[in-house]
Amino acid sequence: MLQNLANKPTYAKEAYMITLNPFVENNKSRINKFLNDLCEVGDFYESLEMDQYMALSKKEINLHITLNELFNTHHLLAQHRDALAPQEKHHLRICLNELGSAPSQVPRKENKTIVLPLFSRWETPIQDLHSTFLQETNITQADIMYMETKSILVQLIRSIPGIADKRPLDLMKIAETAATTKDAILVRKGIKVKEMLLELEGQGVVDDHFTFMTEEVTEELRHLGNLREKVNEEAGNLESVFKTIGDHNNYLRSQLDSYKAYLQNVRMQSGGGGGSGPGTGVGVVTVGGKEAKKGKQQVLGPFKFTHHQLEKDGVIAESNVPENRRSNIFFNITSPIPGTFIIALHYKGRDKAILEMDLKLDDLLEKQQDQVQLLDLEYVHFNVNKILALLTKTFIKR
Repeated sequence: MLQNLANKPTYAKEAYMITLNPFVENNKSRINKFLNDLCEVGDFYESLEMDQYMALSKKEINLHITLNELFNTHHLLAQHRDALAPQEKHHLRICLNELGSAPSQVPRKENKTIVLPLFSRWETPIQDLHSTFLQETNITQADIMYMETKSILVQLIRSIPGIADKRPLDLMKIAETAATTKDAILVRKGIKVKEMLLELEGQGVVDDHFTFMTEEVTEELRHLGNLREKVNEEAGNLESVFKTIGDHNNYLRSQLDSYKAYLQNVRMQSGGGGGSGPGTGVGVVTVGGKEAKKGKQQVLGPFKFTHHQLEKDGVIAESNVPENRRSNIFFNITSPIPGTFIIALHYKGRDKAILEMDLKLDDLLEKQQDQVQLLDLEYVHFNVNKILALLTKTFIKR
């Protein structure tokens, strides 16, 4: 029947149950409310600290426990006595020694629930605990409510984005906003903290504008910091680290390509060395015992690059060319032999180059090794790392 109430059907198949249909219809809302109440469980850890604090202010601290639970706890403590209380003067060991062995379990019918007052005989007696606590700490019930109210307000502000953007904080408005959200937990907290604020105001603990509490909540928020901002800041730092690693990886790749080009250049300069018979010079190839001339080197290029393109790619670090003439400037780069590059600066409309420079890969690598940043071409200054990467990309991989 409970299942039918929860699932909202009526008895149609079982004829003998049809008479219960009115009962099912009349109690649908009640059973649904009952099931929903069973599912509404508050966050244990949110209220644990305050509940423990509130427990200290109670006049009596009692524990409801059955006899078998008590005997079983006694048995477990006695069984693990050496681990829990290794010293002879340990309070737990003294109690266990006085109690002796644990009684056996009682039948279910005799397993009654008893109420045990909790106190320590080595500390203040239970009847004086409340008064002693209040005397030593000078904390009243109003103070406890004040601290709990402040704690709930901090939780609400950190749970609702943007609610604390406007300063100074309006605590009553924050409570009302939380009470009108769609989150059931926030609604309960909002209603509760609103009632507590009104009660504190009625007791005269706070003023009409909650000035002092507002300052304390603001300071608490500043101390705790905004979790979202911290996460965003950390994400930004990680992105920066990732970019740095990526740039370094690209730099290492360009270095590897440059050294490959350097190795290729050294091999070409030292010759192919097909044979090593007498009278054979370096770089001379022998075919059938006779010297054969080396094949003609293939000239790569020229490859054309505009001033704007090289400046955009960072190859040109500094330029002495007037801005109104830069659009007419372009560079032709040629590689007559591996490891050697000729960079010619041209101006549109002129046949001959304004400037030519012969660059050796060895020299560029040496400058890079010596951490020389710029290469002076009179009219422009090239970035050594960028021009190396450009030459490697343009010529070495072809």
